[in-house]
Amino acid sequence: ARTRHRTRVRLATTLRTRETRLAPPPPRPHPVPPSPRPRRSSRDPIAPKAQGTMTETFTNPDGTPWTPPTREALESYGNAPVKREYLRPLPPLPVEPPPSDPAAAKDGPVDPGAQKSRRQLAREKKAKMRSGVGESLCNAFAKGICTFGEKCRFSHDAAAYLRNKQEDLPGLCPFVHAKGACPHGVMCRFYYTHPDAAAAKADDAEAPKDPDASASATGKSSFLSGVLELPLPVVGKKYAEELNLFSPELKMLLRKGKVRFERSDARLQELGVKTKWRYSADAETRGAPNSNADASGPDASVANEHPKPADAFLEALDSNHGGSQDPRGDDDGGGKRVRKNAAAEAEGVDVRLRAAEKKDVDFNGKLYLAPLTTVGNLPFRRVCKGLGADITCGEMALCTNLLQGQPAEWALLRRHPSEDVFGAQICGGYPDAVSRCAQLIDDEFVQTGGIDFVDINMGCPIDLICNKGAGSVMLQKPDRMELVARAAAPLLSCPLTLKTRVGYYDNKRVAHEIIPKMAGWGVRAVTLHGRSRQQRYSRLADWKYIGECAAAANAACGKTRDENASEHLSVIGNGDVFGFRDYDAHVNANGGAGVATCMIARGALIKPWVFTEIKERRDWDISSGERMDLLKQFASYGLEHWGADARGVANTRRFLLEWLSFLHRYVPVGLLERVPVGIHERPPSYVGRNDLETLMASTQATDWVKITSMLLGPPPDDFHFKPKHKSNAYAAASEGAAAHADWAPDVQG
Repeated sequence: ARTRHRTRVRLATTLRTRETRLAPPPPRPHPVPPSPRPRRSSRDPIAPKAQGTMTETFTNPDGTPWTPPTREALESYGNAPVKREYLRPLPPLPVEPPPSDPAAAKDGPVDPGAQKSRRQLAREKKAKMRSGVGESLCNAFAKGICTFGEKCRFSHDAAAYLRNKQEDLPGLCPFVHAKGACPHGVMCRFYYTHPDAAAAKADDAEAPKDPDASASATGKSSFLSGVLELPLPVVGKKYAEELNLFSPELKMLLRKGKVRFERSDARLQELGVKTKWRYSADAETRGAPNSNADASGPDASVANEHPKPADAFLEALDSNHGGSQDPRGDDDGGGKRVRKNAAAEAEGVDVRLRAAEKKDVDFNGKLYLAPLTTVGNLPFRRVCKGLGADITCGEMALCTNLLQGQPAEWALLRRHPSEDVFGAQICGGYPDAVSRCAQLIDDEFVQTGGIDFVDINMGCPIDLICNKGAGSVMLQKPDRMELVARAAAPLLSCPLTLKTRVGYYDNKRVAHEIIPKMAGWGVRAVTLHGRSRQQRYSRLADWKYIGECAAAANAACGKTRDENASEHLSVIGNGDVFGFRDYDAHVNANGGAGVATCMIARGALIKPWVFTEIKERRDWDISSGERMDLLKQFASYGLEHWGADARGVANTRRFLLEWLSFLHRYVPVGLLERVPVGIHERPPSYVGRNDLETLMASTQATDWVKITSMLLGPPPDDFHFKPKHKSNAYAAASEGAAAHADWAPDVQG
């Protein structure tokens, strides 16, 4: 009993001591320093607002006085050192509004069993399609090429569609401006600027007077009063069409198994890889002049045709499922496609190109924009290209989806003519799928000049990819990495590159053992991310280890006698490049990593003008007006790429919001006490030098929707957005700073 009593006394004393140590110190009042006189930029569309006075005080959400933290305190928390006059306390957490239906609030949550069944939802969807409301108007009918007539399952009531359609956006139609005709017809969000819209206006005048409809026809509605006009595409001698369009004929051949991969099969047989790939009875070889097959059959012209970009631009390809990059949508209305003439093909015997005979890509000193899933779309790459990026690469495409002929996956290979050095990234974990995909890409796009290099992703950390045997899980199977590279490299008439990580686990790095062997596999360049798969994106990248791998690769290059081996292997570093100081330190061979160049990924998402900073060697204090110009440019490129109809505007809004989920993490240079800041330093809660800068710093998705509403108009009433990449948020407690900006109009949804 005495021992138990002593134990209880000792435990109570320890608990009291801990409570005393953990108790927060009493807040000390600190006067708020006067705010500097705000400066207005001529490019800022919104006037600046005073950021604070000597008598202005702030409180925490719990009502206690708030004191701005010092620079040392911010840096100890891992935050960027923002000047104290711009710091603000965290706003209170948003409170969910009460339900609009009193009965729903009284009865509590809705019973899941009382929700609509799938059959009822299907009936409502079918009725909506036939009503002409929303996006259900027949695409082929809008173009005047529908052949189904009354049997068409889409609506042909253009008048009803115009009555229920959202108002037109301000400005001119980009397609009419560039080409003289719009492929969307009445479905275009700039329809009343079309030359043939006079008849529609006359029909609206005869219809019953509807204030909303008349406002839509005249374009003088308060609904779009705050929407900015987007810049029009630059029209030169020839309108710049997109390249690498997916042929509908190729889609049908792939889905029916009618495409033969004879070069791939021969290469796999050389490597001793057994496959169970089955062809249909009437399968035929498809390819360009470098193909092994005889292209003199009766159907060879159908299999070998490459659609011209200018003609294919008006073709209605298949619809995008869940955000495809295809602007034209589904042509289920029955529009007839005109068969294009195949390009003249060279005759002769196929001779496999050696590594020295392939067209080369020089990566040394070139600014390389990483292939970014979801956000690295074609409009974003065009924005980065205008800011100084030298090499661009498309989003990661899965080999199995490409071989199945999925249009959404083939759309990831599209290229704009402004991308002078462009690569396609594919992902696969087995040599047969990667080899066939490499031959297919080479026959369709590489030999026609649409792709300059092909990259295989062997470092993707996503569980969905790793569970299928691809991505970074291949670091545990270096023999399979070698087999995949050797199966694909000889089939490509362009360089083959790889992207990988330092290892699968933190305590087991294997890149220094694998990378020196890659030159013998036929690999031209390898991008090494200085993190492991287990590490994901936590902690900083290990550039010292990247330098060791680059030195090992340079020492081992040229020692192999394989005819398919590359003469030189370029090692490209990747991870945490956020300014010209980082780039110079990593590229420098004396004291740095000594890599050929750096691949820039998240740094380009947070501030795409990092390419300009690197080339001009300066810290750009970009204004909010200049950033808004970049957003306007992206929206204009998005309407060109995804289309100017309702679906194209929705896709542009979605991908713009995905970009804003990264872009809000940028802290302007003029607000910092120390330059530079690292990519790992989180932005604290602060306000900008004007309301627009404050709005752009918000972490709330509702504020991002307000920014898109300034460019694309208000979204539909039932619109909701949730960022796809949840890892972009540093902390859920860091709520939006745009609570201090009260100028923005209210947006539904």
